[in-house]
Amino acid sequence: MFQEMSATIIVSWSFVYNGLYKIIQGYLCSVYFYEGKPVYFALHRPEQTPAYPLDQIIDILYDLSMEAGLSFLQIKFIADSFIADYQNLSGYTIKIESFEADSEYVYRTADLANLLGRDNYKKRSRIKKFLAREDDITLIPITRENIHICLEIEHRWCRDKDCTYCASFSGCEKKAMEIMADIFDEQIYYGLIGFYEGAASGYVICEKRDPQLSCMYFGKATVSDFFMYLIYKLATGYLADCTYMNMNEDMGNLGLRSFKRELSAYELWRKNSCILHRIEKQDPAKGCRQREGQ
Repeated sequence: MFQEMSATIIVSWSFVYNGLYKIIQGYLCSVYFYEGKPVYFALHRPEQTPAYPLDQIIDILYDLSMEAGLSFLQIKFIADSFIADYQNLSGYTIKIESFEADSEYVYRTADLANLLGRDNYKKRSRIKKFLAREDDITLIPITRENIHICLEIEHRWCRDKDCTYCASFSGCEKKAMEIMADIFDEQIYYGLIGFYEGAASGYVICEKRDPQLSCMYFGKATVSDFFMYLIYKLATGYLADCTYMNMNEDMGNLGLRSFKRELSAYELWRKNSCILHRIEKQDPAKGCRQREGQ
């Protein structure tokens, strides 16, 4: 188990994202490469206190980057709570930036469950039509045996979409969901499949990390606003005793950004990018350059 969004996002999306991942000294290290864009890494530390310090992992990744012909090491998606660890690294020049498109939308579960007041008008109006017809709705937990229904919903959702536009933001979610189906473990993940008027019409998959935080990984609906209803049912049911739900970033996708901002009151948990160049210094005695500190 890893901190923040855990290994799930990395494992399920890496092949779609043109990425590779490997466990190095207990850290989940992944690298992503796109034509015409700088290569970047994501680094997730274990939930327990790491046996190896961060600077050792950075040295390994930096050396790998140089051997691959890169001119610097870039680490992305660093939470604010970990940024001081990068600022305190020795032997490197460090540039840290943050971008709104990388920030994660986080909701208080109590706010997701709240339908009262002017601020919740849009949410209330969208969900209310399903609450009035709950006799036509059946919800069942996702299992290894029925998760194939989620893939069928994904396929139907994709039929009327522009694949080029969809994949330009995050790769093909349908392919990532196929990987999620392979790794789905009912002891770790929880999900609901929703049937509306007898047809499988939506699903959500999440993980309850601890009493404070849950993470939503996948979800789709083929009926307008049904996805919002499923999130509401999670918030009032399985996740009711969890303080926060993390729904990840919007990647600059205007439609996704609009949905996440209208869903409920939210916080943006900033993620940072760190670019590192190794500092080398002249050794007067040997007439050669060495890494500082060696």
